[in-house]
Amino acid sequence: MSNTALSIQVETRGKIGSANSRRLRKANQVPAVVYGHGGAASPITVKSGDLAAVVHHAGLLNLDIAGGESKSAIVKEVQVHPIYDYVVHIDFQEVKADEKIHSHARIESHGTPAGATMGGQLEQMLHEIEILSLPADMAEIIVVDVTALKVDDVLHVRDLVLPAGVEAITDPELPVFQVRIPRIDAETDAAAEGEPAAGEKKED
Repeated sequence: MSNTALSIQVETRGKIGSANSRRLRKANQVPAVVYGHGGAASPITVKSGDLAAVVHHAGLLNLDIAGGESKSAIVKEVQVHPIYDYVVHIDFQEVKADEKIHSHARIESHGTPAGATMGGQLEQMLHEIEILSLPADMAEIIVVDVTALKVDDVLHVRDLVLPAGVEAITDPELPVFQVRIPRIDAETDAAAEGEPAAGEKKED
């Protein structure tokens, strides 16, 4: 889990449109916009050098607007060029400290399941869940202890131990982890024993 806010410096931009966006990218700036609480959207630019940190940060951001007021926000959408794979535009959503927001958290396992001693393998069916929390309580990663899982045990969303202040919005009945004995392909097993596969005749 991480609730540490990332601070970046941004600048306001007066002109919009594709021509101006191209000029910004040549100047190592990426066009973006901050959507407020019912107010007008604020066009800004993000330095290209900050892109990697912004795109990979699922938590709270402090947008330090040059010559203006800082805003707390989260990334809502990152638009990527379909052919050349560079960031075209970023949408931010302004958030308030006392208002709960929807976000997504990755799920990662920790430990070796008890069923592994019986030949079981851990399978992860769900890699991300939707959560509801105050901005300061946002979780980027939820680490799940799977050491108690035996063969055929299933851990559902409802079983997740979430950080304080975090509520799961995803369907509680969805499976997250399961320990299963690997299935052996019948034909592969038959070939290993020298038996004919299905549809074949055994030679005398």
